[in-house]
Formats: sequence, structure tokens, C-alpha cells
Amino acid sequence: MELTGICSLCGKTGKIHTCQLCGSLVCEECYNPSKGICRSCNKRNIPDIKTLK
Repeated sequence: MELTGICSLCGKTGKIHTCQLCGSLVCEECYNPSKGICRSCNKRNIPDIKTLK
């Protein structure tokens, strides 16, 4: 099932992902799939979510 909605960072509508750190719902452009985090968390140089577990 594909989740659609409004990106909390840029406001675009479409397929969205949930940031594994802050819980923000973000579009594909604002999501880093290799880290599982949003652009905002990525800018803060937060390590890969896999290394935090």
C-alpha cells in the first residue's frame, strides 16, 4: 500500500515517507531512503538510522 499526502517540508502532494528520527511525513524529494530520514534531519548530519539501533 502506497501512502500519499502532503510533504511537511516542501508542501508537495504525492507519495510520502515517514522520517525514522523525527516522524515527519515527507515526499520522495525530501527523503533520504538510504538513511531512512528526512532532508531536515540529514542536514543536521545525523548518522544512518541503522547505526543507531
